Amino acid sequence: MAAPSTVTHIAGSTLRLKRLMFNLGISQKALHRVVGIPTSTLCEIINHNNWPTNHDHKAIRRMTEEYLVECGAQSAEIKRIWEFDEEDTPVTYHGHLVRMRKANPVIDSSQKTNFINEELPENAMLSQKAKQHFKLFNDPFIEDVTCPEDVFMSADQQYVRSAMYQTAKRGGFIAVIGESGAGKTTLRRDLLDRIHREDPNIRVVFPRIIDKARINASTICDAILADLQVTAGQSLEAKARRIEEALAESSRAGNAHVIMIEEAHDIPIKTLKFMKRFWELEDGFKKLISIILVGQPELKNTLNEHIHPEIREVSRRCEIIELQPLNGNLEKYLELKFKRVNRSLDDIFEKDAFDAIRARLSVHRGNSRVPVNMMYPLIVNNCVTAAMNSCVELGLAKINAELVREL
Repeated sequence: MAAPSTVTHIAGSTLRLKRLMFNLGISQKALHRVVGIPTSTLCEIINHNNWPTNHDHKAIRRMTEEYLVECGAQSAEIKRIWEFDEEDTPVTYHGHLVRMRKANPVIDSSQKTNFINEELPENAMLSQKAKQHFKLFNDPFIEDVTCPEDVFMSADQQYVRSAMYQTAKRGGFIAVIGESGAGKTTLRRDLLDRIHREDPNIRVVFPRIIDKARINASTICDAILADLQVTAGQSLEAKARRIEEALAESSRAGNAHVIMIEEAHDIPIKTLKFMKRFWELEDGFKKLISIILVGQPELKNTLNEHIHPEIREVSRRCEIIELQPLNGNLEKYLELKFKRVNRSLDDIFEKDAFDAIRARLSVHRGNSRVPVNMMYPLIVNNCVTAAMNSCVELGLAKINAELVREL
């Protein structure tokens, strides 16, 4: 098989619009937000002059031209953007065409950084074309954890995993906190699976109430009674007495007990104060039940006694453990995901793509100059899925840095 060409040309069916967007530093995603059509549809227009039948062509042209003016385009340039680009300018980047630049682009580097990081990649499904292109029969990020070996464990994740297990086994009161998509639910599932396999004497109380904002002392009592399979009277006093008796009997029989609550950031402060009362249940020197709260960063604020002084009795007893981003473990994480579908990273990525993903997921929030690292598993999954879909749309062989920057 002949080696791929090291030079790719833009000519033929590509519109001049694409060259002007490159020169102005405008991504297809930015234009997509302005004109309100799918990125795949916009890509067909720009790269192949294929227009959708279910959209107003005049409106798309008008909104595009107005946006280009706002970005600094000259009227003479805009007049020709809907013509075919007949220039035969070679652009080389690791053997692939990904972007054209002038020596002095219109936007400076600080503006570009803010633009790139203004929002995270949206959640999307891996397209059929992308699966075929990368020779995949399954999406590497759908139903991707079916056994303990599928759970990615960096040193940070391993610490959180061990802390959860030791709390369930030996007692304690912890709050596991992480951003949406950080892997909290996966670790909870891993803990339950580990208890089932290794230590069935740990009895897990898992309140099933969906709206955690409505959880209170009575509903927690009901959950404990249900999971211990004991009955009690209807009054809260009767429930509390029966719970203490049942926990003591079970503990003397060699069992440990743990209350685990997900979406704990929605729990009312009054209920969190009651959680301390459950944790204080004892049989001699032995605690009868431990507590694991799992929630988003709002839970950390709720447990901050400087913000909520009324909860200091809880916050001084509850250890906060935070899930960290993948950081330097990005390649290892993705290697595990693609290994499950019998593909290697070399089949999917150019070498420069990984640092670009790290930069793309370093997000500026509000007016802060300090970027926030959002390289959590679910967000990485979304970013790579979007890159794989775009890779096919742009006719590239693999994901490279320039493509990632355009997401």
